[in-house]
Parts: sequence; structure tokens; C-alpha cells
Amino acid sequence: MTQPFLGFWETLKKPIIGMAPMDGVTDFACRSITAKHGRPSVMMTEFTTATGLFYAPEEILRDFEYSEIERPIVAQIYGNIPEDFYRATHVVCELGFDGVDINMGCPSKAVTQKLCGGRLITAPDLALEIIRATRRGIDDWASGQTLTDIKTPAKVIRVIEKMNAGRTFTRKKIPYSVKTRIGYEDVVIEKWVETLLTEKPAVITVHGRTLKQMYRGLASWEAIAAAVKVAQGSGTLILGNGDIHSLEEAHQKIEMSGVDGVLIGRGSIGNPWIFSGKMPTQEDRFKIALEHASYYDNGQENCPGNSPEIRKRDFKSIRKHLIGYLSHFSEAAALRHRALQALTFEELKQVLDLTKFGGHTE
Repeated sequence: MTQPFLGFWETLKKPIIGMAPMDGVTDFACRSITAKHGRPSVMMTEFTTATGLFYAPEEILRDFEYSEIERPIVAQIYGNIPEDFYRATHVVCELGFDGVDINMGCPSKAVTQKLCGGRLITAPDLALEIIRATRRGIDDWASGQTLTDIKTPAKVIRVIEKMNAGRTFTRKKIPYSVKTRIGYEDVVIEKWVETLLTEKPAVITVHGRTLKQMYRGLASWEAIAAAVKVAQGSGTLILGNGDIHSLEEAHQKIEMSGVDGVLIGRGSIGNPWIFSGKMPTQEDRFKIALEHASYYDNGQENCPGNSPEIRKRDFKSIRKHLIGYLSHFSEAAALRHRALQALTFEELKQVLDLTKFGGHTE
């Protein structure tokens, strides 16, 4: 029986402890900080619309900015048109990503009402067609097909060339994977995984909630364990996701479910140390919070690729991370309240006032 192409996944030390893709969270700043201070096994971008890549490249391709420290780095895309996945996969390959992940788990109504994300669980034929289109995109690009050959708009090519400045890599196949849920309304994970396995993805990541649950209730690791049993002998790796708040808890869930590893999502927000198991000091928390915030500051020059477009991101993006950084110490709530009012990097720096620690930011 033909085995799936695993690519870089095959080289990762088991169990895999990776960072899950989160919309509005795992941007360039979050990934860079986490790679530097946590070193997860693998990282994924925020999901990006396969269709939108060709209509608003300056805005959408910004989500695909990355630095070498983040490798292995996987680009996640979503949509409902197979041909768009075929073309978008060419872009992912052209940008030098280590893999491409297909989002079949997002519960957002804005996404699912268009038969995208987790709604694809209810449309297995379309889901399989999307995987096949993605695989064809990888194969055709690896065989030498160019962005011009597939009639990519010149404005998209210009953005990609700018993003690729200084990078060197060879044409080669990259693995494709799927991130999904245990069902739509009911738990159908065994049948669903059996369906996905027919297209031999390198990895299937299973979030242990149904689409209707959104993020309510507890993730079912029993359902994730059932997915592992279905996949035994297939060659496809199964990763679990949901309700992991520490490295110790990650290993416990890996042991009980039999997964090849996990992707940690919300537990890593403002907590890059979760991947290393390190217990940060209060000074660590303040320093890294400021280092993270500096990526959103127009006056800073340390962003990946040093891209002016990247530095225009709204400074408010740091707020969700500050909730994680500024916790687990006395008077954290009061300080967090003040920090969340900061509108600039300098204001935040004044709130945290690292000078009393004798420290400095990078």
C-alpha cells in the first residue's frame, strides 16, 4: 500500500509538540517570539483564504511573512473551491514553506456559512476534491510549473518576489496535512478520518470538539484516541488539539490517546514557555511581553524581513498576548488593566517599567 509523503514531518522528534494555527493570534510576531523562546516542534500560520490570495495580495500575503527561525513552518489555507487551492498551493510552495495545511475545522460562522473550514465535514466529496487539488498543486510546482504558467496576476508575483528577497531554496515536494474537528453536530470522527485517509495526508490534526461546540465544554480526547485507532497502519500521523495548558498536560494526553503529538493553541497565548516547560520569572514575562510588542511598533527595526508593511499592523494586536504574559504573579490584574490601555510601545514600556529590574528590551 502506498504510504503518504511525510516530508519534514518524518524528521521531527516524537512526540511532536507544535503550535496550533490561530486566526488573529499566530501572526509573524507571535510565531517569531514563540520560536525564539519556546522552540515548538513545528509552527503554522494563521489561516489564509485560498481565493483572496489573488485579489488582495498586499493584505493577504502579509499573513505568510515568516523568518527562518520559525522553521519548520507550515502555511494554512482555507476555502471551498478546489481550483483556488491548486493555485494557492503554488504560492505556498513558491514562498518556501515546509508544508501546507488545509483548514477543515474553523467554527467561525463567517467561514462555515460559505462551506469552508469545519463545514467541510458535512461535504466529504468536496473536501476530498480540495485535498486532491492541493496535492496536484504541489506536484506540478515541484515539476517546474511557474506562477506565470497558472496565470497568477502580476501584482501577486511582485509581492512574492519582494517577500522572497534573499531567500534560496530548491523546488521539491512538500507534505500536505489537514486540521479538523471530531464532527459537525455529532461525533463522526472515525468515519471522517477514514474518509480523509483515502487521500493520504501526511498529518491529520484533530481538535476534540464538534463544530457546534465552538470552544465550549471540554475537548474529547477519547474521540481523538478513536481517530488514532482508525489511522493505525496508514502512515498518516495523528496530532491532538484542545485544552492543553502545560507541557506536562500535553504528555499526559499523548500517553492516554496514543497520538503522535499535539498542537497547542490557546494555552500558548502570551506563554511561549509552554513548549519548553520553563517556568518564567516575572522579569521574563515583562521582557518578552515588551519584545513581542516591539514587533508592532513602527519605530522598531527587528521585524522578520524588516518589512514596512508588516510594521503597520495595529498595536492592539498585542493585547490578547498581554493577558497571558501578565499573569501568575502578585498584583497581575491591576498591572494588566493598565497595560491593556497602552496605545503605543512606549506607553506599554512605561507601564511595565523594566528599569526596576535592571533589565532592557532587545
